[in-house]
Amino acid sequence: MKKLLVRTVLFISVLTVVAAITVYLLLSRSLPQLDGEIIADRLTADVTISRDASGIPTITATNRIDLAYATGYVHGQDRFFPMDLTRRKAAGELAEIVGAAALPLDRETRFHRFRARAKLALENLSDSQEQILQAYTEGVNQGLGDLGSKPFEYYLLGVEPREWEKVDSLLIVYTMFLELNDETAKGDAGRGLVLNSLSQPVFDWLFSGGTDWDSPLMGQPRGNVELPGPEEISLNGISAATANNSDVLRDAGSLPGSNNWAVAGHLTDNGAAIVANDMHLGLTTPGIWYRARLQVTGEAAIDLNGLTIPGTPVLVAGSNGHVAWGNTNSYGDWTDAVIVRLADEPDTYVTPDGPRSIITHRETILVKDQEAEVIEIRETVWGPLREDSPDTDQLIAVSWIAHHAEAVTLNHLDLETVRTAEAALNIANTIGMPPQNFVVGDADGNIGWTIAGKIPRRVGSMIPVDWSENVGWNDWVTGEEYPRVLNPSSGRVWTANARVADGEALATVGDGGYDLGARGKQIRDDLFAIDRFSTQDMLTIHLDDRALFLNRWRDLLLATLDAAAVDGNEQRSSYRKLAEGWVPRAVTESVGYRIVREFRGEVRRRAILRALYFLLSASE
Repeated sequence: MKKLLVRTVLFISVLTVVAAITVYLLLSRSLPQLDGEIIADRLTADVTISRDASGIPTITATNRIDLAYATGYVHGQDRFFPMDLTRRKAAGELAEIVGAAALPLDRETRFHRFRARAKLALENLSDSQEQILQAYTEGVNQGLGDLGSKPFEYYLLGVEPREWEKVDSLLIVYTMFLELNDETAKGDAGRGLVLNSLSQPVFDWLFSGGTDWDSPLMGQPRGNVELPGPEEISLNGISAATANNSDVLRDAGSLPGSNNWAVAGHLTDNGAAIVANDMHLGLTTPGIWYRARLQVTGEAAIDLNGLTIPGTPVLVAGSNGHVAWGNTNSYGDWTDAVIVRLADEPDTYVTPDGPRSIITHRETILVKDQEAEVIEIRETVWGPLREDSPDTDQLIAVSWIAHHAEAVTLNHLDLETVRTAEAALNIANTIGMPPQNFVVGDADGNIGWTIAGKIPRRVGSMIPVDWSENVGWNDWVTGEEYPRVLNPSSGRVWTANARVADGEALATVGDGGYDLGARGKQIRDDLFAIDRFSTQDMLTIHLDDRALFLNRWRDLLLATLDAAAVDGNEQRSSYRKLAEGWVPRAVTESVGYRIVREFRGEVRRRAILRALYFLLSASE
């Protein structure tokens, strides 16, 4: 028995070692090649790829097509699985490799039919853009194919990777639309319910267009809207749909906090502008961005340094040596909830041009290890119909710029050779992308701001509107109509997801739920506290973690926890001491900061959302 036991243990140990070695070999073979020579028949000349100590590649080619191929190669070797997930997220195809757990997300995104729309956008690309995209696609697939084994995630899922296609690169852009826009017009629908349930003064207060935190580039701060009196805030008769719609009163503090700014050359030592950019998206592993330096030598030389998104061949933010640019989400009004009025005939609706038939698309969602699911998407001339409208008495169509083929282009490529800030602003207005605050500076010291992305020419609305009587939009704003700031006298521009403009400029961009403005104001004040700028000064502003916005909330917390409130209550007393002794910064050592921040969030949640539920029950 002893011998048998020993032999069994040895056998299991050997199997364990063999398994560990096998796993190690599979994992190591799926890593990108960092040294040596690779033969690629697609290339017309030699290309070099070198990496620094952080693994950031510098790719040098003699022409743009070869550069695109090599960019695709490193993306395919370094990031193919995240690229695969990203294209599948936009297309509603995650369940094909993940299984039924991804079906809810696939149903949501398949509503937009982005794979079909990406094919239409692909047809609109220029010949040169299509050639670059084709080379990039071939590079991705060779990069994947040259790995010693498929990325380890596919072993875990028990599936095979699917080759990259040109249309997939456009799906990456649609994923950014999903990340940055209100994809189902929940904002409009929610505000419509609030307006139908509450008085106009309360609506104006809840959805005010400005506060004393405003710091717009165009126009003036608006100040706070006066709090309505108790006679206006009665919630008697409020609809159940309003009380249950948690999207109506979404906390603006939950918005991602991207920032960018620029200072003009007359404020720097070398006369060149400086651009700072900090783009925030949801955390992923690895991160969404991929740093790279992309070079073309010779007469048509370019030297790009900045951030790419794996899956696309363009530089999203960075510098070409003459011009630097960056983006923050604009939170303009890019989605509308359209009230659809049904006509007399079945499955028809009213339009300014007469009755139209509702078109039904049948979409098949493949599901790993089980039968495919078929869903139906009903669509109008304005966009697809929401089947989850909070008001069942009317149909709502989602009119979103992302549903139009013109909303996605590769015009970022035109920024690669631009020489001036003004020319970069002109190009930004032509780019098909989720509309962004585009901040730019050039080597001659010029700076500017505009919106990068397509802007619809329309009569905007913050609530659902019936478009059957010539209301809405069917065209795009031209470059001359875009809001723009070029070389302000202060030598400073800044954005931080808040209201940037007012008047006609704001009417053009619209209000899609922009941020309160505290970050923008703090950045602006930091900029005006400095007379001469270096890159270190810009980094210092990036690292400004002072919790200025929460100061008044700390005062309210301390006033609430007065002597009577904490008397005999050890927990409240301890809570108050932590708030009293807070470090007024967003730093790990400041427990008080976290307490004050959570206090604000809880007050808001209880005062608005819980009050809706409670008063609704009381009124019934």
